[in-house]
Amino acid sequence: MKRFNIILFLLALVVLTVEAKDLRVAGIFGNNMVLQQKTTTPIWGWADAGAIVTVTSSWNDKSYSVKVGKDGTWRIMLHTPEAGGPYILTITEDKTITFSDVYIGEVWLASGQSNMAMQLKECYESTKAILASQKSNIRFINVPPLGSYKPLTDIKADWVVAAPENVGDCSAVAWYFAHFIQENLGVPVGIINASFGGSIVETWMSRETCQTLGDISVPEVSDGTTGWEANIPTTMYNGMLNPIVGYCIQGCIWYQGESNVYNVSQYSNRLVAMVAEWRRKWGRNFPFYFTQITPFDYATWNVPSEVGEHVGAYLRDEQRKSMDRIENSGMAVILDVGEVEQIHPVRKEKVGERLGLMALAEVYNMKGFEYKSPVFERMEVDDDKAVIYFKDLYYGLTSYGKPLHLFEIADESKVFHPAEAYVDEERDVVVVSSKYVRKPKAVRYAFKNYVEPELFSLSGLPVSSFRTDNW
Repeated sequence: MKRFNIILFLLALVVLTVEAKDLRVAGIFGNNMVLQQKTTTPIWGWADAGAIVTVTSSWNDKSYSVKVGKDGTWRIMLHTPEAGGPYILTITEDKTITFSDVYIGEVWLASGQSNMAMQLKECYESTKAILASQKSNIRFINVPPLGSYKPLTDIKADWVVAAPENVGDCSAVAWYFAHFIQENLGVPVGIINASFGGSIVETWMSRETCQTLGDISVPEVSDGTTGWEANIPTTMYNGMLNPIVGYCIQGCIWYQGESNVYNVSQYSNRLVAMVAEWRRKWGRNFPFYFTQITPFDYATWNVPSEVGEHVGAYLRDEQRKSMDRIENSGMAVILDVGEVEQIHPVRKEKVGERLGLMALAEVYNMKGFEYKSPVFERMEVDDDKAVIYFKDLYYGLTSYGKPLHLFEIADESKVFHPAEAYVDEERDVVVVSSKYVRKPKAVRYAFKNYVEPELFSLSGLPVSSFRTDNW
């Protein structure tokens, strides 16, 4: 994968440092924005200490006032109605700031590394999606890809109304997710895209959280520091997330993990810690839907790893385990969109829609459809056979009439052998065996860096790769 280096000019810190003088509103707010519907949402900024700031919302013609704190900051909570618009928001103190074309709807944060950052215009058959944007009411804001050793307090960015001339710059995964949601709900959708190519999960956590994990080297700020790489802990949190924490969101979609194949064993612990921190900072247990990384030939990376050759499979399994550890979460399995020599697969529509399926079912309470891929639940031994049970299984399993070749089985020797496997349709299980294994101890499925899936739910969602062992 490409390594992304960006240069931090110390002058930028001066620009983004808050000085409590003229009235100012945080850069995450602006014209064309979408605010979360039917909730209490904050708006904040800076002004002279002791001044009175008043915010007036046109949807209810109410005004809300607050006294600016000694530190020059102010924060006001607004009550939002059901989805609708356009509305106007005015903020007044020594001057008046007006935000127009404001809509109320569903707001989602999209974050991760390059597969989330990948733009719609870079993807397969994106022209159709780009043209469809002219009939949508989707708005997006791209948080500038800026890391920092210190927590920043503001950003410079604009909300954009999706249209053919600009939507190509939107995150492809986020766009397909938003479009899928809007098609089914019929409400405005806002996407906050805070993603950075090449970033490891540790870059998206604060210094405090990294330190609690114990084995993460957190950089110190020193004079003369002018740059960093995307694999330095805390930098993306400081530069991209800290300035927007608190903007009311319905939930988060996350696509990241490829850069963590260099330290697979700690990934689940760190992802769990990251999500816990984000929820704590936002003050709510928002849904967190993430994407399992796609198959790819990581052998070409020469990854020095403690788990051996198939680091991609181990990382996918860490993600599978994370789903069970993170409350109110879900994982989109995308084994069927990988490319053996391309870490950035160009088919992003399935990715966004599978994330959207989980949101429609669990957040918006839509019924009657399968929305999660089956995942391993348990293994039972029946004589010389291993019987694999799955959860999140709604209608059944299928291999579409093709033989199953991706199962492996091992006994207490811990040596895995290619296995014979078939779907027992009456029990919705997979039965696995090998003439070389008389007492099964472990089974693995699709446990390679690059695979093309062969086991699906009846509605076509690929079963996640898995291992039953912890060897």
